[in-house]
Amino acid sequence: MADDPQQPTQPPVGAPGAWPPPPPPFQPGGYPPQAGPQPGFQQPGFQQPGYPPQPGYPPQPGYPPQPGYPPPAGYPGAYPPPGGYPPPPYGQSAGYPAPAYGYPPRYAGFWIRAAARIIDSFILVAAIIVCAITIIGIVAIPFVALGYFPYLWWKRGATFGQSALGLRVVREYDGGPIDGGMAVLRFIGTIASGAVFYLGYIWVAFEPRKRGWHDMIAGTVVIHVN
Repeated sequence: MADDPQQPTQPPVGAPGAWPPPPPPFQPGGYPPQAGPQPGFQQPGFQQPGYPPQPGYPPQPGYPPQPGYPPPAGYPGAYPPPGGYPPPPYGQSAGYPAPAYGYPPRYAGFWIRAAARIIDSFILVAAIIVCAITIIGIVAIPFVALGYFPYLWWKRGATFGQSALGLRVVREYDGGPIDGGMAVLRFIGTIASGAVFYLGYIWVAFEPRKRGWHDMIAGTVVIHVN
């Protein structure tokens, strides 16, 4: 049988190595998989074990943050974005102080809040009567009438009627105590709640978090603390 002229059986003169030469490394479907990281084979956006993150790949814990990505949570030197992080819903306090009265909160409904307001009305009327006995007390009546609710919300977190029924007025986004500005804004909101047939107070019975218009205006909720 004649030799195939296309398949020489002898190596050319001066050819090094074995003959015929081994087949090329390329196989149908690509190169066979290699174990472990391959030097010089780093695809953009792909993380290989044993290599630090490449540009375009999200940062991993323990590595410095990459350009264009925020620092990973807990990384030293992490910073909030411009304008700060938006407040989470009440009780979901990632990066915020834990709610003072636990989570999930128990929102105070319409009837218990109405009962607290009735108790406060008796206390407020009694205080005004005491002030009216003396001339100096008469001067204090406007301050007592207008300052009773916002002052107690600010300093105590609740009026005497609310405290008697185990209620607190807190911030809606993290359950913390309200400040003086929120207390004054909430008191102004109570005027709006009662101006239209007390619809702002009735709203408490139907709103998911039991908020009246004054709560929505000031960013507060009323919760049970016991």
